[in-house]
Amino acid sequence: MSTPSQSPAGTPAGNPAADLLAALQKRGFQFLLWRGILAVLVGILLLISPFGSATVFGIIVGAWMVVDGLSTVGLSFDLKKQNTSWGWVLADGIIQTLFGLLVLLFPVTFAIVSAFFVLGFMAIGMVLSGVVELAAPVENRSGWTIAVGIVNILFGVLLGVLAITNPVDNVVTLSWLAGIAALALGISLIVFAVKLRNLDK
Repeated sequence: MSTPSQSPAGTPAGNPAADLLAALQKRGFQFLLWRGILAVLVGILLLISPFGSATVFGIIVGAWMVVDGLSTVGLSFDLKKQNTSWGWVLADGIIQTLFGLLVLLFPVTFAIVSAFFVLGFMAIGMVLSGVVELAAPVENRSGWTIAVGIVNILFGVLLGVLAITNPVDNVVTLSWLAGIAALALGISLIVFAVKLRNLDK
């Protein structure tokens, strides 16, 4: 009976998740740290200067996606050299790079459409949350619960109206949201990179 072949990191071959984790422990610190720092820089840039220009917003996000995608492509080639699972990583990097290039070609369209969908989904979420709070059983409702439900519905409707009637100006709001998301992502990646480095020790 043959024994399972071993990957370079000593994990059974044929397990993509285990192979990828082993490879990331070798090179992942630099890769994750680089992506984390890049995300933090983009987040800070969007927060300190919430651009009213849809073109500038689209260019920043598009450039970020291209750089991040190319970094992922580079990681996939390193994984290939280590005989670990690399196909999905390569596909991820290529798709992200191509999407980033598409955003760079049509930055205004990307910004306006993104603002519409982000604010639209937020509006739907707030309205549904308010309805759920108002529909709660009587014994579970209080004055505060009713008030919060009404406020959620009102703000949800307001966001929906803004998303439909004023999509260009909503890019500023989207810049703030994207900045916060990028900052949170960057910090998470940096923390994970440090933990990964400690694991490798």
